[in-house]
Order: sequence, then structure tokens, then C-alpha cells
Amino acid sequence: MSEQMVVASLNDYPVQKYNRLFPATLTQLSPLHKVMVNVVSIDPVEGNGEVYKQKTGGLSLTKVACLKLMTASNVVMEESKPIMPKACQRCIEIAKQIRLAPQCGGCETKNDVAYQVSILVPEPSGGHRRYIASKEVSRAEFVAKNGGEGKAPVEHMAAQCETKALLRALRAALGLKGSYTPQELGKPFAVALVVLNTTDPELKHALIQRYATGHDALFGSTPQLVSGSDLQLPSGAVEGKMIVMGDDPAEDYYSEEGDRGENPGADDDTPPWQQSANVPTCEECARIIEASGSWTVEKIVDYSKRQYGKVLCPTCQLKRNRGGAR
Repeated sequence: MSEQMVVASLNDYPVQKYNRLFPATLTQLSPLHKVMVNVVSIDPVEGNGEVYKQKTGGLSLTKVACLKLMTASNVVMEESKPIMPKACQRCIEIAKQIRLAPQCGGCETKNDVAYQVSILVPEPSGGHRRYIASKEVSRAEFVAKNGGEGKAPVEHMAAQCETKALLRALRAALGLKGSYTPQELGKPFAVALVVLNTTDPELKHALIQRYATGHDALFGSTPQLVSGSDLQLPSGAVEGKMIVMGDDPAEDYYSEEGDRGENPGADDDTPPWQQSANVPTCEECARIIEASGSWTVEKIVDYSKRQYGKVLCPTCQLKRNRGGAR
């Protein structure tokens, strides 16, 4: 994208109509990137959860409003953790010097809380900028702001402290002001993002190839068997056994690589309810005769009677063909 195209797209959001949150260094982009602008509206009415009133009369953004801007700008919270208040840090340093344990029981700041939050802001180059902010809230300050002792929800101190630390980091990262007038909040926020230009044919092809490579690495490539191909097993075949196709049903059956043993009928596990008089069996090994490939049971029985004068299974026929006694 040329410099003229970038400036033209940003000029669609003039400061007279939008609160622009644009990076100051955005002047020129490679053809593989483009500018995308997300528009976020903030409700300027106090009490609706998106703004609160400052002592000076201005309106500041609540956590809900800042999270909306955070999502629109693709900002990621990297870490949020409680830290030690400054008063406690000083006390610990003094305790190290005098080699005595800190006396926390009667300390006025023992219930103070502090949080540190770090966020990641995307860069046009593909990396991220890290912003770290911290906030400390004392119990006395919290009680005073929330109506006095007995009315302040002290259990919410930690959550409020974490929120204020997050807001500090977002203000520094996005260039938000500490307070706005109702007229300013009447204009929506325009947040510029630099994203991949997926309409570029070369980039689109590269992304598809990368997806295919990653998919094969995770799940492997699966061959597609076409009907009638050499990869398909014939009807009646058992996986792992070699099939030999021919004009003789004895040859069109399992090869001896299946390792059926010298007496195939010795380990016959055919259920008793399938062993009936109507089911043809081999007169030598007592195996039930089954269809093999294109040979039906009737064809096998008929061929055996004509060739050998008795009903033989394909395995016994194969043995006779290879030199066994008739």
C-alpha cells in the first residue's frame, strides 16, 4: 500500500468527527499490509457503566469502555499480578538492616494493595510493544472514596486496584486522555490497525500453503482411494492378507503368507448357530466354505465337484493343485 493510499484511508476519519487513536509513525506500508480502522462508540451518559465523573467535572473511561478499545486495537494483556506496596517495601528493607522481623500487626498500611499490569500492543512490523503500569490503593483512601467505614466494600479493593493499573497501561499505549468532555465522547473512537493484506495473490497463496503444511504436520496426509484402483481390497478380503486373483478359486484366495497353519480347520471359531446342514463345508478340513473375491459359495462348490469329485475349500484345492493327492 502506497503512502497516498494510507493517508487517504486515514483521512476518512477526520478529527472533527472521530477521536482518532492512530500511531504517529504510520506513513508507509509494504504491499503485504493494509490499514484497518475499527470504530468504537462510548456511551457518555454517567451511570451507564462506561464513564464516571472526575472531581474536575470531566468524564473518565471505566474498565468496560477501555476493554472495548482494547479489543478494537488488538491489545493483549500479558500479565497481571499483585505486588508489594511501597510502605511494605520500606519496612522490609529496614527489617533487613536491623535484623528484626517486621511488625505488621499494628501497621496502618497492612491492608493496602498494589497491582502491576503489562500489556502488548501490536506493531506494524509484526512485533509488539510492551507497556507496564502499576497502581497502589490504601485502605484509608478506599474507605474515604466509598462512603466511609462500614459502607465501603473492602473486599473489592484488589479488583479495583487491578482495574486502575490496567487503565493506566491502556492510556499510555493508546494515547487516551485522563478525562473527556461529554461533547468529545459524543464522537466515536477510530482505532487504526495494520493487518495482512490477504487480497494480495502472492500472500494469499503463501498463507494457503502454510495452512496445508501445518495441517499435514499435525494430522498427516490421507490418501484418497478411488473406486476400482489398485489400492482397494477385493470383496471378502481380510486386511493384512495377500490376495491372488486368477481363474481358479484356489488361486483367488488367501496366500499362505497369512500363516493359517498346517490344519486350517483346527482353530475354526465358527459359532455353533452358523454350523448347519445347509452350510457347505470342506470334506477334508471341515472348514465352512465362504465366498472368495468374485467366486460365490455355489461356484466354489460346483467347481470342486467337477474337478475333484468332492466338496473342497479353496485352501484344500490349492494344496491339491500344488502336488497334493487327489
